[in-house]
Amino acid sequence: MSWLMIGLLALITFFNRFAFFSRLTRYQPGAEMGAFLSFSAQSVLTAIWLPIVFSYQPGTGLSWDPDYLVATLLVTALTLLRLPTLLVVVVGMGGFFLLRWQGGVAQLLPWLG
Repeated sequence: MSWLMIGLLALITFFNRFAFFSRLTRYQPGAEMGAFLSFSAQSVLTAIWLPIVFSYQPGTGLSWDPDYLVATLLVTALTLLRLPTLLVVVVGMGGFFLLRWQGGVAQLLPWLG
């Protein structure tokens, strides 16, 4: 079922991109649609990271992993500095990797654990 869902989402994404960027179609979105679509990247990224940082555990309620939270705060700070997106992604992933490699926030800062 999950492979079917991934395949269908890939097809939807492909055909949406094809409609906007193909020279075979003459579709040009209006100014309002362009403004609406300008928020799509942020919406998709939020939908991806929000369940990772804050996860609901049945019986215990809302829990969070401090490693994910620290990496999220790092990426948020880099984004607010208006750095290029690729640089933010690479530095964020590298920071998270180094944080996990060092044993996590609980190992580095035991009073937070």
